[in-house]
Amino acid sequence: MKVTRGEIVAAARELFREKGYAGASMQDLADRVGLKKASLYMRFSNKEALVPEVLGVLLQETLSQAEAVTSGAPWQVTYERALRAIAGNLAERKRCVGLHLAYGVSDETPAAKEAVRNFFQTLREHLIALLSPVMSSDRADLVASDALARIEGATLLVAVFDDKAAMERAVQASCRDADATVQKH
Repeated sequence: MKVTRGEIVAAARELFREKGYAGASMQDLADRVGLKKASLYMRFSNKEALVPEVLGVLLQETLSQAEAVTSGAPWQVTYERALRAIAGNLAERKRCVGLHLAYGVSDETPAAKEAVRNFFQTLREHLIALLSPVMSSDRADLVASDALARIEGATLLVAVFDDKAAMERAVQASCRDADATVQKH
């Protein structure tokens, strides 16, 4: 049976979503994709090497959803679409892969830690780029950071209390915050 790199990464994503970084093992992944553990190690040197791949796929999906058909739209529409894409992918199946990984990696896993940092930094930079034309770059940084914090907090409420409305409130509050900032300045 031929297992593609993409299939391994997709399975790792689900494993990280379910068990977090510490709880997932290469043996679990090998079992899930139907490979011997040694064959898996031929493709990925260790579990840490999977993190950038998993987050890269998630980032690509999120940004492509955020950028879909918004050319020429007002900044508010583009910004809200980006927030909804981020919120949707972070809360997918009540688990944020990025957040699970953020809490599981450490200084002992520097490549994984850097991949998590880059993932969230890229999301923040995307939001800043959408806000910068209508507010100062310093203010755009704060508004984008606060939006991500709200969305991550809502992810927790979705996971723990099945409060799906929390995500909608987080997106709406982030949109109001951005609009109020523009109105003030």
